[in-house]
Amino acid sequence: MSFKIAASNLSLRQLRAFLAVAQESSMTRAADKLHLTPSALSMLVRGMEDDLGVRLFDRTTRRLVLTEAGQQFLPTVEQVFAQLEAGIALLQDTQHVKAGRLRVAASPLLASALFPKVIASFRLQNPHIKVTLMDASVESLPDLVRRGDVDMAVCTASSDTADLLATPVYTDKLMLICPSSHRLALRREVEWQDLLSEPLILMRQGSGLRTLVDKTFAKWNKHLQPAYEVSQVATALGLVSEGEGVSVLPSYAISRAQNLSQVSAVATVDLVSPIVSREIVALTKEGSEMTSAALRFVEQFKNHAV
Repeated sequence: MSFKIAASNLSLRQLRAFLAVAQESSMTRAADKLHLTPSALSMLVRGMEDDLGVRLFDRTTRRLVLTEAGQQFLPTVEQVFAQLEAGIALLQDTQHVKAGRLRVAASPLLASALFPKVIASFRLQNPHIKVTLMDASVESLPDLVRRGDVDMAVCTASSDTADLLATPVYTDKLMLICPSSHRLALRREVEWQDLLSEPLILMRQGSGLRTLVDKTFAKWNKHLQPAYEVSQVATALGLVSEGEGVSVLPSYAISRAQNLSQVSAVATVDLVSPIVSREIVALTKEGSEMTSAALRFVEQFKNHAV
């Protein structure tokens, strides 16, 4: 028991000193190897012997020779440093791999509307970084970050993510999307109350977007009875393109709407009185430093999501 207690007090400097002297059989050569003075090295070795209560070297006029106890102890110390070096190498390799990859997640709409251009631009400037993109439900994104399945998730800010670090990357406005033949399509901006008499195509109850729309319309104390309630933005865009009504969607959905307008007539118009916006954030683990790759990706996102 006393040996175990003494051994627990050994320092890495002492073990390194013992190993160097054992390998060089000379206090002077070992001191040069460790960039120490011979007296400082001698003190380390003597301190180690005192801690262990065992003499490790026999000292002659010309060289130092391991005692029987020293010979017995040497393989253990060599193994300690071999394992330490292997562990450091593994850690560095792991960090190198992590530094060369970036795992991001976003909702299907964000992933399809904004991420392709952002990723393509990011990869052009950072060809050595492998980017993986996971499109997942908005509700699942925070847990993906918490579990470490992704390095970062981009989504709308929420009080449910208070335990995560939220870095603002973009502010999107809610806008009117309507057929280009609609009477409101030629306006530069449309007031929310102008939509009260329109057939509305909205997200289903419970979604963050629908909650925001309902809250805004509540100003006029009008109970909404949408013409359609859908789960996917693409569905809303499709119905609008066929003239089934108008919709209120995030500004980043405009790119999707513009693509759609190549084959059908869809217009986007600013909504005012009030202007309603949402903050888009990059979620990462609280207390974990954002990698340089993630920081560069966020900057790229800010540049393109405007």
